[in-house]
Amino acid sequence: MSTFTIQQSTLQQLLRINQFQLSNPPQLVFVGIRGCIMTNPNDQDFHATQTLTLMDVNYINPRCTILQWRATDGQLAAFPASTVPNISLIKSAKAQGGVGTNCLITGYYKDYRKGFHKSGAPTGHEAFRQTEIQPIRRSGDDLDFDLDDRIEYDNPQDNIHCGWFDGINADSFSSAGCQVVMGFPKCERPGRDRNVGPWRVFHDNAYGITQSSFPYILLTGTELFNIVTGTPATRAKLRYGSSGPLVEKLQTVLKSKQFYEGEIDGDFGPRTMKAVITFQKNAFGNPGADGVVGAVTAEQLQLDLTM
Repeated sequence: MSTFTIQQSTLQQLLRINQFQLSNPPQLVFVGIRGCIMTNPNDQDFHATQTLTLMDVNYINPRCTILQWRATDGQLAAFPASTVPNISLIKSAKAQGGVGTNCLITGYYKDYRKGFHKSGAPTGHEAFRQTEIQPIRRSGDDLDFDLDDRIEYDNPQDNIHCGWFDGINADSFSSAGCQVVMGFPKCERPGRDRNVGPWRVFHDNAYGITQSSFPYILLTGTELFNIVTGTPATRAKLRYGSSGPLVEKLQTVLKSKQFYEGEIDGDFGPRTMKAVITFQKNAFGNPGADGVVGAVTAEQLQLDLTM
């Protein structure tokens, strides 16, 4: 297991490498880190640094972390979480060709908005609602999510909400694809008269400010680890949610090769994602079709991503 420490400059490098544009930086930014746990899962205070440990995702235990990044002063608060669905729900969905669970693809999602998760249900509670169409994978052939699984573009209500679990070794958590934080929520279910656990802090930090819409960055722990331990990156890596001149260059090249039919607008959204996936499948087959334009895909495209 590899342990490493991140700080605001790490996240700033992450934004630069992935060409994620935070216009008019909000008070709080949410950052999901898939396959990475906190060294101290019971500390939800804001700090200048956070120490994390890489961990394989197993869909059984919560093996992720969600940060609240206060960009105004560089402080980070960390929360035990899962950014993938629970194995019990994956098993149920497999019998229906994958319908019923999904795995949100890494990227930058601009608008998670205050609102209710499962409004009207006894377990409904204040959360952060997904408001736009997003790229997701569904698995109908096995019990994990990989590059062989189909991509859909939908809004399956992958909200950020309370996960109904009490520790990082819990073998049950409430996610069919939502991004969930450790704790138990205040809701109409008997006995649930208050938020408790890390979720209480996560909720209060966000609901205690006037900001109503929160950007959400989702990447893997390995990607953050590489930023911390590697040499400074000189080339970008483009993916869902990237934007700017380098995305315009990507779209232009894809259009010249007849993979992209949209506008050259510098927005790596669903149409650009579909074009990249189609190009990668054509060039590399399914094992190379991750929707991310890194060094190998850029070389195949003859695309210079120097920042």
